[in-house]
This record gives sequence, C-alpha cells and structure tokens, in this order.
Amino acid sequence: MLQRFLLFPVPDIDAPRYRLIGANLALRHEGVVNGPGSLKEMVPRTRSPTPHGRCRFCLREDVALTREHVFARWLVERLRAWRATHAARGPADAAPDARIARLVTNVCGMCNAGWMSTLEVSFRQAVFAKSRPEQIAEPTRRTLSRWFAKTAMLVADAAHQELVPVEQWPEMTDAIPGGIRVGIARVRRKQQPLDIALELAQPDADSPIARLTSVAVQVDDLVAVVTRRSSVTPATTLWPIRSHVLRWSTLPVVNRLSDLTRVPE
Repeated sequence: MLQRFLLFPVPDIDAPRYRLIGANLALRHEGVVNGPGSLKEMVPRTRSPTPHGRCRFCLREDVALTREHVFARWLVERLRAWRATHAARGPADAAPDARIARLVTNVCGMCNAGWMSTLEVSFRQAVFAKSRPEQIAEPTRRTLSRWFAKTAMLVADAAHQELVPVEQWPEMTDAIPGGIRVGIARVRRKQQPLDIALELAQPDADSPIARLTSVAVQVDDLVAVVTRRSSVTPATTLWPIRSHVLRWSTLPVVNRLSDLTRVPE
C-alpha cells in the first residue's frame, strides 16, 4: 500500500539527509530545522490577541491589558520562591497550580512600567538594602504601606475577591485607598519565604456570602496585614502613619502568617 507524505519546502542545501519515521518524513540536516530560513521560521506562529479594556488604576479606556505577575520576578528569584504555594481560601484554591509566583492579574502596560515599577524599586531598597537605618522613617513607611496594599489588592483580585472597591483603585497610583489599614510584624516560623493568607468574614443575614476583610502577605521574615478592620493586632500599625517610632529590631513577632488573619474554620 502506498503512503502519502507531505513535503515541506526546504532551503537550497547540499545533499540533505532524510529519516523516515512511521508515516512522517523528518528532515535531518544542519540548518534545516533551526537555522535561518528553517522550517521553524517558515511555520507562522499564532498568538492570542491581547485583550483591550479600561485600566482599573489609571482609568484609560481601550488600552491593552496584559497578564502581569502579582509578585515581581526579581522578588521570586531573590527569595528562591519558585515552588512556594499559597493556601489562601477562596476560588483560587481550586486552581491546579497554586504556586504564588504564577498569580497574575490584568493591568495596563503604562501602569506596570510606570508607578508600579517605581514602587517595586523603592520597596526593594527599603527591605533588602545592605545597610539601612534602624528607624523606619516616614518615607519608608509610605513605601512599605503602598507596596503591601497594592500587592494585597492584586492578590485578592487574582483570587476573584475584592479587598478594595474598584472605584477606589485609582487612589493607589500615588497614595493608599481610604479605609485601609496596614500592620507590620515579623514571623518566627516561616514555612516558606513568600506566602499569602486571606481572611473571610463569616456570612450573616446582611451578607450571606463570605466577604474578604484582610489579606496577609509574607516576604521572607517580614509580614504585613492589609485590612478593612479597625485593628491590625497583633501587628503594629504601619498605615495610617502615627507619631510613634518604628524600628526594624523591635517589630512585634508572630508565630505564623495565619496569626494576622482570623480565618473561619
């Protein structure tokens, strides 16, 4: 019985070698598969169209919205947290891949390369600088508060939850949305270098659906809770800024990240 083979156009080469595998004709020649003018280059690549819409931060209309990682690559690499997984309660738990490094959300390119990138640089300098002042000065407190608030908002969004109403998101570009408190502490027993936890309020007659009230974020041994509650206990208040002095060495210590959230059993 005759077999039919599909022959691809190949570059002008000297004595190409062919190897028959089953009913397929595979080309085995240096430069045919991977070189310039190769078959790989001849096969057109198809890409999914980039979605367009309104950016929830800058409010620009009909802009390209890209899927950006909640935790920047530099942070994941510095902490070696490629395999860190989240145990956050909510729809995100059903995801087959719960790696924190793969949490993504939609932002526009201008925000991602603009104020978000600037905030990442400031956060990296504040937390990982080789020599840093013992006292956490007001500018550093603002940087830490904004970074943890922004990250908590995006973590909640990636989990299909809402920590901050979307109409308040534009405030995040140069400040912190109203009604948000940020607490900071250190963790004694860190199970992994990067972690998150969600706090859901118990459903009641007024709100039959569990509502997100807090997001806790751990970066190495530094932990923060971003909450709509009136208290950040057992952490100490980072935002709103108060007159009391904060020092790195005297931050309160919690046993585990979950101590910052009252997750219902």
